[in-house]
Amino acid sequence: MTQGTSTPDAAGDAAHLARKLDNLRRCFALSRLVAESLDLSEVLERIMTTSRQALGAEAASLLLVDETPGPGFGELIFTVAQGPACDRLQSGFRLAPGEGVAGWVAARGEAVLLPDAYADSRFNRAVDTVTGYRTRSMLCVPLIYRERIVGVVQCINKVGGGEFTPDDLETCSLLGAQAAVAIVNARLHGEALAKQRMDFDMEVAASVQQGFWPKDAPALSGFDVAGVSLPCDATGGDYYDYLMRPGCVREGLFLVAVGDVTGHGIQAALLMASVRAFLRSRLLSPGSPGEIVSDVNRLLTEDMGTSGRFITLFLLELCPAAGELRYVRAGHDPALLYNPASGEFQELGGRGIPLGIEADWRYEENVVQGLPPGAVLALGTDGIWEARGQEGEMYGKTRLRQALRRAAAGDAGSIARAVLADLSAFTQGEPNHDDVTLVVIKALPGAKHTEAA
Repeated sequence: MTQGTSTPDAAGDAAHLARKLDNLRRCFALSRLVAESLDLSEVLERIMTTSRQALGAEAASLLLVDETPGPGFGELIFTVAQGPACDRLQSGFRLAPGEGVAGWVAARGEAVLLPDAYADSRFNRAVDTVTGYRTRSMLCVPLIYRERIVGVVQCINKVGGGEFTPDDLETCSLLGAQAAVAIVNARLHGEALAKQRMDFDMEVAASVQQGFWPKDAPALSGFDVAGVSLPCDATGGDYYDYLMRPGCVREGLFLVAVGDVTGHGIQAALLMASVRAFLRSRLLSPGSPGEIVSDVNRLLTEDMGTSGRFITLFLLELCPAAGELRYVRAGHDPALLYNPASGEFQELGGRGIPLGIEADWRYEENVVQGLPPGAVLALGTDGIWEARGQEGEMYGKTRLRQALRRAAAGDAGSIARAVLADLSAFTQGEPNHDDVTLVVIKALPGAKHTEAA
């Protein structure tokens, strides 16, 4: 043998090594391609295109594991299909766990090389029946990320005939490892973008809801009023409002509403907005507080149907000219009335169920004949007295009464701030698990007063 002449074995080894190097270059190319995009659908298409080209496959498909809790959990979903008849394999076609070669690979986490697909008992002919495409040979590789199966890649039929080789299987496995990382990264990126959009939407919703709350306390003859609402999430289901009857400025008729929607978050905030709109629109027509609440309840019940949600409401009307208070209690906790002169508390209770439960319920109206000068009326939600400290103990209404008594000499705003400061000192930084709302009304000297009815 002359110098420089290679043997057939050496030439074959060189060709084999050249193919391996070419396949490694394709793997690196795939890494570069998928790194250029974090859009999941684009990443999946690039994975399949690169895999087909690297392996000389006629067709390829990518199936992802359904990780959504529910009936389809663990099933394999055909997500991308390329090649002949791929248009007849609709995205969303599913395989049950363990079904077919792909299901076997996903269950075992092992790659499979089938020189003759129809000779293997694991092969499911249903896909061929759907597409009309005949599978001869197949490679099937699991997509594994940190020991978790995220999907399966299948390459089908060599271009020009022939069978896939063990080298093809090795290349496909390398591509699959790159693909699994790319898929997880794209998903994480998509989730991060979705969270950013959600956070932005929540900020907008919170801004809109805060715009619903009263900007300033009303200027009332004989009364000082202040209110505050602190949602435990970005948005909340608590509600308070100051309402003036149209055309009744001279009489000084003024209403205060405090409500609490079941739950909290965006759904509760939407219901709160509905209650606010219904109340404000109903005030355009004549009617007593009882009639107003009854009409609002009927509208809410029709809207809420069988959702299981409801809202408690306390609607109070101040009538300075008549020297009386009229109120309706719709399932809400009683308001607290404190008289500094006697040092006693009175609960403003009354009969009434929450809004949104029974459409034909007629709400009764209660009357208090005036407030003595210096009296403090507090309307709150259960986020105050049900708040818990570090030891798990509830704040309770006894502490609320004590806080109101200590602060009663101040104006309405300082009383509300003192109560919230006392609540904060009690919870010692524990997160609120419910919205907190408090409205304080203080009777000033000159307000009409007779004994409570």
